[in-house]
Amino acid sequence: MIIVLLTLLLSFSSYASLRTCLIALDDILVKNYSYPRDVFYVSIQYNDGSILGYDPTKSKFVGYKEVKTIKATPPVKKYEEPEWILYAWPLFENYKNEYIYIGYNGLRIIKYPPSASYDYDKGNPIEVGKYLTAYDIDCAEGKNTIKIMANEPAILGWDVSVLYEGWEEIVTNYFSDSLVVPEGLYGSFVITPKMGQRELIFYVDKDYTKIKIELKTNPEVMMDALKGCWELGLIKNQGILNSLLSKLQNADKQYKMGNIDTAKNIIRAFSNELSAIEGKQIDKECVSALQMDVKAFLGVNIVQEGLEKFIKESEPSGDSLQLQSVKSEGTQAQASDSSSSKVGSGCSMVSGSSVYDVFGWLVLGLFVLARRFRV
Repeated sequence: MIIVLLTLLLSFSSYASLRTCLIALDDILVKNYSYPRDVFYVSIQYNDGSILGYDPTKSKFVGYKEVKTIKATPPVKKYEEPEWILYAWPLFENYKNEYIYIGYNGLRIIKYPPSASYDYDKGNPIEVGKYLTAYDIDCAEGKNTIKIMANEPAILGWDVSVLYEGWEEIVTNYFSDSLVVPEGLYGSFVITPKMGQRELIFYVDKDYTKIKIELKTNPEVMMDALKGCWELGLIKNQGILNSLLSKLQNADKQYKMGNIDTAKNIIRAFSNELSAIEGKQIDKECVSALQMDVKAFLGVNIVQEGLEKFIKESEPSGDSLQLQSVKSEGTQAQASDSSSSKVGSGCSMVSGSSVYDVFGWLVLGLFVLARRFRV
């Protein structure tokens, strides 16, 4: 059935027009939730060169023709099942405005007020998320370069959704009962002021074999991310921090000397140590975020990994799809620019050799990925 579905989806791609393209960013862990502030700012550069969002050189948002200010409403029921209801509302009385920046191309950045999501299980409220800063960013066909500027250390969550005309009925009919989304359409990473601007690049095309996501990273960025985890209180003692930093410093030295394979081997050892102490000497939120940088640096296609796991678990009879291995385009670019200390390694998360580039899952995110609820 999965093969039939994906074949149908692919057959429509030649004439489908883009209806929705959205990138969501929010902090999922900061040091102090007790007062409102902007933990980070964002901007997006579109394929035509236009920029919408925060300009750090001017300390303000730029590139918009209009900004709408909306007062947040009282708690609103967002989703209901027999045993649980989800609500979301602003955390701070004096910080309730939602801002919608509309660019000259009609695309938008929505900046939400700080809010919390609550899961009501049989009448008992359980707080499941606090967001001090959150954005929804419209993306477009072609290259979308999102830049994140941190005002303090934080772990950011991200997810992406794409929807083309003519695909809704096929996807919703098949996936309406499923809430399992493979890793790779969402994730997390660390930001700190010392990093400057972190880049998340999202490529969109009618031909879904060209869709991919890249997180720019290198060992120096990972060192800053690790120190950010320390500042957030996610690493238990100085000895663990020093051990992990030592590996990253060695990898950074090899990387800047052009010894890319050696640097990758050291990063793999770093990743193994992270996994071994996860939940013991280092919190899982930090490990998950750091592992995204690791996979980006190593050129791992995490969307393909998630889809392979899903297909394997969904087709125990053996009637499963075989995915071809992928070589990250970012790996080649990384090697050619290894002499620079600021070289980034793109992680091609969706590649032409994956199963129709998980188009169904990109659409599925709009319907069943209920990770963020807003008023």
